[in-house]
Amino acid sequence: MFVGLVLGFALIEASVVLTARSLHHLFGADAELSVEVLGRVGAGVVLAFVGARAWLLVAGAKARVTWRGAIASLPDFAMAGWFIVGWAAPDVLGRESAGLLVGIMVLEFVIIHASIMLAVGSEQVLKQVERGKWWSTPRMITAGLLVLYSLFAAGIGAAFHSVWLFVGFWGLMANKYLADWLAPVRDAEQRKQEHLARWSLSALFYLLLAFGSVFIPVPRLAAISGSGGDGLWEREPQQAVAMGALYFLLLAFAELYGIFSGGKAPDK
Repeated sequence: MFVGLVLGFALIEASVVLTARSLHHLFGADAELSVEVLGRVGAGVVLAFVGARAWLLVAGAKARVTWRGAIASLPDFAMAGWFIVGWAAPDVLGRESAGLLVGIMVLEFVIIHASIMLAVGSEQVLKQVERGKWWSTPRMITAGLLVLYSLFAAGIGAAFHSVWLFVGFWGLMANKYLADWLAPVRDAEQRKQEHLARWSLSALFYLLLAFGSVFIPVPRLAAISGSGGDGLWEREPQQAVAMGALYFLLLAFAELYGIFSGGKAPDK
């Protein structure tokens, strides 16, 4: 089973690298428009889906695509595509926007933490505080947490000299809750459990890929960093950008195939 999971991941990673290399030839400085290059782009896309299905098959998970899962997966697929294009040919999207990709992966760490705190943190805080205070309500505690995490996002934006990272914080936070909002209101407990599963898998993917970005080299292509720091991701931005493409692609497949809901379709 372990070998199968590694093989499935390897296929998805290979699809990302193949697609990025092909887009680099298609839109990069050495632009080359040919049937062969377009074929490699298509092959990269197909390989990603083959890898995802192989992973699910080995893991014994039942994959079922629903309208809810398809809609919830779109932002993650879009983010993965942005990372791949920003890695391969950032001038297509604007060189400044491509430089934000490393910052987004730094920001995602804060968002993963914030998403679980907003989901269950307010309940835990309410158990510890004195009732009757003007601020000891779920809404006020949630607002306080949002302010706190917004300050973290503002600090990251300042480090990368971009106000768009602060704006992106709210967009990425909304993405974390998109599947929750699409679920029926009557299934509140199920929504909470799915959110916890989503958070757990997001954190696992992030930690594993962050670790892998240190040891698994990828081609630089045209990746740039928006920060002047001397950390690994600032010096080798392609490591963070490739990690981001894989991270959002894996989350997209998990949403698409209903992994967070156990492959079950929502009740009608």
